[in-house]
Amino acid sequence: MNSNDNSLVKRIFPFLEMGRSRDFEYWIDIAGRWAAPILILIVLILASIIAPHFYEPSNLRTILLQASVLGVVTVGQTLVLLTRSIDMSVGAVMGLGAVIVVQTSAARSMLIPLTQAFLIAAAIGVANGLFITKRNVPPFVTTFGMLVFVEGARLAYTKGQASGTVPTLLRSISVGRVGFLPAAVIVLILINLIFYVVLNYTRYGRWVYAVGGNPDAAHYSGVQVDWVLISAHILCSTLALIGGLLLSGYVGYVDLGLGVNYNMNSIAASVVGGTTFSGGHGNLLGAFAGAALFIILLNLVVVLGLSIHWQYVMQGLVLVLATALQGFRQYVLSR
Repeated sequence: MNSNDNSLVKRIFPFLEMGRSRDFEYWIDIAGRWAAPILILIVLILASIIAPHFYEPSNLRTILLQASVLGVVTVGQTLVLLTRSIDMSVGAVMGLGAVIVVQTSAARSMLIPLTQAFLIAAAIGVANGLFITKRNVPPFVTTFGMLVFVEGARLAYTKGQASGTVPTLLRSISVGRVGFLPAAVIVLILINLIFYVVLNYTRYGRWVYAVGGNPDAAHYSGVQVDWVLISAHILCSTLALIGGLLLSGYVGYVDLGLGVNYNMNSIAASVVGGTTFSGGHGNLLGAFAGAALFIILLNLVVVLGLSIHWQYVMQGLVLVLATALQGFRQYVLSR
């Protein structure tokens, strides 16, 4: 093969020039951005071979519903990650909000407990944001401390034993259908559309990416960095509450373990979807793909009849690999 032929082949298949730094960086960036959709495609193909029951309509609806709950929480987690922060308290907010609505809605209109729950979620977000911005407490420490505080408040409120009946309206929003789709999917789509517009077509969205990319430069450019961080945490807590309400409507009751795995799962889903811990990089489509990947893997463990402990293995494996990939991506792109 002569040199002209080699040149033609390399133009058609650019990955053959991986030795060149520019092409190497390009493909690493692509891998980081599209890791979740690629892995979903691979897992779906494997599922069709090793677990045909995976594609039964009832199981697919379950996957869509569970992915919608995690997807809503992941939207909020993505917002704070984009600002170079993190929120370890989302699971506690999910549980507390669901308990407030379920235990108080029987005696009064749903409007009052819903208002109370949203105000409490917003207050938790404000507290997280203020500790991070005004007291310079690291985000992980702040939100983990808030996790412990909120869990303690929930145990004190319920006396260690949650009770109450999930309101019919809340249950219908979670498990009701719009055609084949669970109604929760519609909620997820609306939330994603709203925040897609906010992040891509508003000044606030540009500020979020600017704060995550370089907070000092954003400050000198006139961006209200503290306000952006606080508002991101408020939105994250509020979306966690919505996720908790959808989850309680799906399971039909509230127990003390509600939302317990969503702290790490929402972070991992966002990171798998291309959002970086260093801030300023990521998008909602990738975050939802990461959430869908997590739910598909966990569901596949159940369909295959494996021990429930394998779900934790899957969660840890995906989180470690995703973090390693995004870290390597950042290292390559920053050189």
